Amino acid sequence: MDYLIVDLPPGTGDIPLTLAQTIPITGILVVTTPQDVASNVAVKAIGMFEKLNVPIIGVVENMSHFICPNCDERHYIFGDGGAKKISEQFNMPFLGEIPLNSGIMSGSDVGKPIMITKPDSPSADAFRIAAKNIAAQCSIFAAKLQEEMESEGSNEESAPEASTN
Repeated sequence: MDYLIVDLPPGTGDIPLTLAQTIPITGILVVTTPQDVASNVAVKAIGMFEKLNVPIIGVVENMSHFICPNCDERHYIFGDGGAKKISEQFNMPFLGEIPLNSGIMSGSDVGKPIMITKPDSPSADAFRIAAKNIAAQCSIFAAKLQEEMESEGSNEESAPEASTN
C-alpha cells in the first residue's frame, strides 16, 4: 500500500489524538475552508500534531471559491486565502484549492465523483492538481523517512559493542 488516507473530524479531539499516539504516522494533510473559524481549528490541529512530532504534509483549502457557470468568474463566498495564510504562517506547502461545486456533492452522494462525471471541469482539474501535489509531498516524506531509517541502521552497525569485562 502506498498511501492510507484517513478522513478525520476537524479539530483536536479524541480520534486524531488517539491515532497520533497509537500508530506511526508519516504525515498529516490539513484540509480547511477559508473562514476564520475553520482556519482557527486547523491551526489548533497543526499545533497538536507538532507537539506530537507528527509532520505536516501541507494544507489544502476546500470550498475555496465558487466558479460562476455563466461567466467562469471566481467568487470567494467564504473568504479568500485562509489556507494559504496558514501555509505561510507555519512554513508548510499549500497543496491546492478545491472549488465549491454542487456537482461534487451530488456526485459523491450517488458514488460518481466529479472526476468521472465531468473530468474536464475546473473542479476535476483542481482535484488532479491537489492530488499530484499531495502525492509529491508524500514521496518526499517517504524518501526522508527511508534515509533516516538507513542512517539509523548504519549507526547501529558502526556502534562499538559494550565490553562485558
